[in-house]
Amino acid sequence: MRHNREAGQALLFTAIGLVVLMGFAGLAIDMGVMRYEKRLQQTAADAAASAGANNLSHGGVTVGAQNAAAANGFTDNGGGAVITCTTSGAAVGTVCVQVNNPPASGPHSGDHNYVEALVAAVHPTYFVKVVGINSTALTARAVATNLSGGPSSGCLYTLGAPSSSIEGVNINGSATLKAPNCGIVDNGNFNTKGNKLIVQASTFGTSGNWNASGPGGTVTCTAPGPCPTTDMPAGTDPLSSLTPPCSSCGTGTTIKITGGSCSGTGCGNVACVGGACTIQPGNYSSITIGGSGPAPNVIFAPGEYIIDGGGSNNCSQACLNVPANATITGNGVMFYFTNSSTVNITGTPTINLTAPSSGPYAGVLMYQYPTDTNAGPAPQGPSLGGNNGSTFDGALYFPKDQVTFFGNNVSYSVGIVVSDSLALSGNPVVTLEGPAGLPPGVSLILDAVLVE
Repeated sequence: MRHNREAGQALLFTAIGLVVLMGFAGLAIDMGVMRYEKRLQQTAADAAASAGANNLSHGGVTVGAQNAAAANGFTDNGGGAVITCTTSGAAVGTVCVQVNNPPASGPHSGDHNYVEALVAAVHPTYFVKVVGINSTALTARAVATNLSGGPSSGCLYTLGAPSSSIEGVNINGSATLKAPNCGIVDNGNFNTKGNKLIVQASTFGTSGNWNASGPGGTVTCTAPGPCPTTDMPAGTDPLSSLTPPCSSCGTGTTIKITGGSCSGTGCGNVACVGGACTIQPGNYSSITIGGSGPAPNVIFAPGEYIIDGGGSNNCSQACLNVPANATITGNGVMFYFTNSSTVNITGTPTINLTAPSSGPYAGVLMYQYPTDTNAGPAPQGPSLGGNNGSTFDGALYFPKDQVTFFGNNVSYSVGIVVSDSLALSGNPVVTLEGPAGLPPGVSLILDAVLVE
């Protein structure tokens, strides 16, 4: 008899255990659903904070953020206040997208250079309804800043980490780097080693430290706040979404233009009339402009110029080489460097080049294949110079290389530079124009980065 009573108790405990297990299973299912919903909300919050930060320079922070959240499936219907969703009794389906500039909490609280986005939503429950819980409110939070550390668009991005990248190296002479209407974003340490370097920017943010050594220099910013602002979040490559025309495009023809004539295997793509030579788009192993004789006048017709040097930088100096005086113009052109090719403009040419205004490379003037590393400084890496008034209107994209600007008592302008690091040599005054240095109507780079 005792054995039978024990058997009945076992059945009772088993039944109770099954009920408990089913309860835990139901709770696990509800929790799994909520985790999935929270991930969706986090995506919306990230997008909202980024969109709001991108609008810091021209207004519309809240509208931009809420529109971004709506595009990710969470349209505010709670009046823009999270408390509407988190108050007891809030209806299932209520969505609250609250945007705070400056953030109301966290390490960046009170800083107007940051945007905080809170995305809350009231969700129904399923199995836990048996214990009287019919809904639950979830909140996702994100904080973003524009990379320059202030209300301006970026025009110089050095991507190398503090261990490898130094923004603004002056090799010899005294140089001036201006960014009057845009920001400088430096992922490395800023070190004014070498001779005197003058930096004038709207904003200047560096992820590492600022160390003035050697003769040093001066750094001034027009926007309020520290200049440079140190310990900024490291920026990602703002042009990483570009798709290269090709990785190894095949060795093309060669062109050398001296005076008003062309030599090389690619002269079929060149028309020289009255001392001026017009080059058509195409695939080239190397293009050299200038040398002995009169300074050539060269026009690049609109289109894409693929410069493939055959690997290991097999060109004598560079695969697009301008070692002497010349007059070079081109409207709607994009130069693509691959297979270890590079550019070296170290003479004293007058250059006026403008990137395309439409198509997949709108706004991009020079583009290095992202995995190529020519290990500058010049002449191995890209080197640019020009006479007074020269312009490089567009983005110079050399993500794994050091870009060097040359010049002796000359001033010229550039649109946007994205590189591993930057150097200046001689006595140039280089003005970075930012978005103003792009073709009209072209918007190339968004500056926001998530920090929380």
